[in-house]
Amino acid sequence: MTDAEMIRITAGAAVAVNQATAHAVGTASQTAVSATTQTYSDSNPSAGGPLLNYAASQATASARSGDLAQAGLSSQISVNGGNGGVRIDTGASGDGTNRTLVRTQTYGISTSTADLVFGSVSAVACCGTPATAQVNAASEAGGQYSRELRSVVTSDTPEQIQRIDIAVVSSALPILDPAQVLVMGGPARVSPKY
Repeated sequence: MTDAEMIRITAGAAVAVNQATAHAVGTASQTAVSATTQTYSDSNPSAGGPLLNYAASQATASARSGDLAQAGLSSQISVNGGNGGVRIDTGASGDGTNRTLVRTQTYGISTSTADLVFGSVSAVACCGTPATAQVNAASEAGGQYSRELRSVVTSDTPEQIQRIDIAVVSSALPILDPAQVLVMGGPARVSPKY
């Protein structure tokens, strides 16, 4: 049994794309696929906020079987509010003899001075030696001032787990290092000796 779903929505300078599949072989096999996307461009999805573009994307695929369970997905999200634009492409796959689950959740926001995309992708595969879980995330930023932050979690246990959290920003203004913000934003400290 195979389920596939692809959703692509584009609105102005906000794009969200998902593709997810699940495959299971054996008795009492089960698969599930879910994908949703939202985009807004030159509108304001939240009252009172100065957002030019907004995009949201979520996808999940799971498979359960006694013999073979496979799940995979790919996703893309991008926004461009005139600050160079940013994009994240994610992918995940899981192969197991019992169950697999892959999931991604990403968001994008543009304001008058910055474009920002962020999210996570994860994969879990169970059980035994042939179980494998893989995730990947690639980013692009087109502005003069840009930065990427990334966190990766991996596991070599019988139930394989992989996860990437990522954020990418492109700004019309220089981006300060977090340490600089802490130093500049705090009150002046004087030694108690003086």
